[in-house]
Amino acid sequence: MRTGAQALPPAFARAIAAAAPADAWILLAPGRSRARAAAWACAGALLRTSLDPAAHPDCAVFDPVELGVDGLRVEHVAHRKEDVPSVETALRYLPVAGAHRAVLLLDADRMNADAQGALLKTAEEPPAGTVLLLSGCNLGDFLPALRSRCRVIRLGQPAEEELLRAASVLGIGDEAWSLLRAAIGGEAVLELSSEDREFLLERLELLQQWRAGGDPAAAWLADPADAKGAELRAQLGRLLQAALACLLRADPPDARSEFWADRLDQALQDLEANLPPNLVLSSLRRAALS
Repeated sequence: MRTGAQALPPAFARAIAAAAPADAWILLAPGRSRARAAAWACAGALLRTSLDPAAHPDCAVFDPVELGVDGLRVEHVAHRKEDVPSVETALRYLPVAGAHRAVLLLDADRMNADAQGALLKTAEEPPAGTVLLLSGCNLGDFLPALRSRCRVIRLGQPAEEELLRAASVLGIGDEAWSLLRAAIGGEAVLELSSEDREFLLERLELLQQWRAGGDPAAAWLADPADAKGAELRAQLGRLLQAALACLLRADPPDARSEFWADRLDQALQDLEANLPPNLVLSSLRRAALS
């Protein structure tokens, strides 16, 4: 489903006006909902429809949220299972209602390396009339080979007043907003659930106490109460990313912050390498208590 409203990116509008859209695009924004909305706006412009592009016969959508996965997998790109929709299957036929077909791959920066690799040939030489629209937040999470085959559009930052107004509607106080925004960025804060926002705020406040010499038990690294599996991995990843950002911004800089910034960077790499989240967390906790 379309998520939010987003103006058509000028670069894509110019390409449509010139009847020369690139074969593959990456739409980037700090907030996932805005990147996804931009992909939908591009699909609507490409297909020349003012209605929901998802209902258009020449629109194929691969959304990890709708598919119930953390990120699109190889089977969503190459046909592997009869009951799993794939890009390969969607591209078997020519567009039926116009000259173009839009293929949306949402949150594409969460695709693993194998899935991105499976997409390379299609991104380089898609069938005639096919345009791939990939949304994401982090360009560095795309394989260089895939990035090189796509035209990248970075969406501008929302106005400060817009962010503050949205934070106020969500009941986020000034101090909490300042801490969370510095750690993960304003748009990302607004996209968190209230539970995830409260968890992150609590842990970052404990991190500040720990850096100041309090919290000898390193409670900011305690096991999350209820999270398990993929939810735990996502929650821990957000915490470590946020803590790393806070430590890198430490003022004045100190040796402990620099040491722990390196430790957290390695822990994030371990998470990406699919080490169990509990193992990563317990290793950090031992180091904090030693």
